[in-house]
Amino acid sequence: MPSLNDCPPGTTVRVVGATGPDRRRLFDFGFVPGAEVTVIARSVAGGVLVGLGDARVALDSGTASRLRHR
Repeated sequence: MPSLNDCPPGTTVRVVGATGPDRRRLFDFGFVPGAEVTVIARSVAGGVLVGLGDARVALDSGTASRLRHR
């Protein structure tokens, strides 16, 4: 299943789940199954800036790779 690391800027996806040790923290931030996430920008170092509702959240590459979408 693809992760947020696979999405170019401007893509909107629906979260289907998260993996890894920080799964609960991601759910607490609102990255729950069914949430719509828009990739706003990518950094040279691999980080991702995403829009989640009215919030903007910066994720490092490792965390973005653990967020699965469809």
